[in-house]
Formats: sequence, C-alpha cells, structure tokens
Amino acid sequence: MTPLDGFDINQAMADDGASALDAANWRRLSDKILAAFSHAYATGEASIAERLRDALSENERHGQERFRAEKRNGITPLQRAELWVAFVNARNGYRQACDAGEPGSPAADASLAIMKDAYLRWSAA
Repeated sequence: MTPLDGFDINQAMADDGASALDAANWRRLSDKILAAFSHAYATGEASIAERLRDALSENERHGQERFRAEKRNGITPLQRAELWVAFVNARNGYRQACDAGEPGSPAADASLAIMKDAYLRWSAA
C-alpha cells in the first residue's frame, strides 16, 4: 500500500476550493515549463521543446479556465515562448550569415538587425 493508492488526479484538481491549484502555483508551473522550453529550444532539442510547448499550452488552457488568462506584462507564457522561438531563430540566422561570409557583410548586418529586433521584443515582454 502506497500513499498514491486510490489517488484520483481529476478529484485532486477539482475546483472545490480545498484542493484546487491556486494562481501562484499555476504561475510558478508556467514559469518552470517556459524555462525548460526555452533551454531545450535554444540548445536544439526540438522534440523535447515541442513536448514542453504542448505542456505549456495545456497548462495555459487549464489556467485560463481557472484564472481568466492571467498575463504578465500583457502577454501569456505561450506568447512569450513564441517570442523566444523568434529570437533563437534570428540568432541562428545571424550565425549562418557570419559563417557564410564576413561578419561585417551586408547579409550579416541584416541578420544582426533582425536578431536585435527579436531580442528587444522578447526582452520587453
């Protein structure tokens, strides 16, 4: 016999006031999933990042039902993940432009401007 025998996740997560996930815990979970997603995507772990993005989406859907789409700085965790993807993709484009030619070439300069813009949008969110 273990403490989890007879444990019902649906009952535990029921919005009955006693066992419901509160907003602070939901935000912390979103932050942790977002951090793991960001790390996985930035290091090229695409399949793991996709699963974490799905988990973030599910967590957001679950949280919206309970906390009315609580946002930080007017943006949801899923939207913040999309901004991170744009930045990492721009960073990778800049690296490719630098590897293909001179770091000060017009292609590298254009890629650098795109990367800076993506970073500014992500960091302002």
